[in-house]
Amino acid sequence: MSAQSNSSEVKLEAGCYGRTLIARLKPNEDIVESLERLCAQYGIGRAVVRSAVGSLIDGHLTNGAGAVQATQIVKGPGVEIVGLFGELACAVPGRDETGTTELTAILSGTDSQVFAGRVVRGMNLSFITVEVTLQEWLADAEELAKRV
Repeated sequence: MSAQSNSSEVKLEAGCYGRTLIARLKPNEDIVESLERLCAQYGIGRAVVRSAVGSLIDGHLTNGAGAVQATQIVKGPGVEIVGLFGELACAVPGRDETGTTELTAILSGTDSQVFAGRVVRGMNLSFITVEVTLQEWLADAEELAKRV
């Protein structure tokens, strides 16, 4: 790969998985914000989404980047979550974790069309319920020291 490549940088990190959380989000809760609050409540700085089932009022996904970024609106109510994947970065007092929440979803609309993209923060409210399994990510202290 040339030095002038526009591809994103790949970062590797050593660590292990910690606690597992299984949660039910109530109606009208944004999935990104709710999961970040849940992690912060339990002192989890970073977590991965292991599974999710449920439905959203409407789905809002983005694809692309910069000027070519497009938002896809999946009309509901009752947009089904086929899959939810990614990482959560949560603000935990006393911890100096860095990162951003990046979630990708596969959604099925009320007309059975399937859509995929990055989840838009604040725009994906649970319809009836959403059940999610999260697993804490614990980066090795030695690895974290290298990043600082």
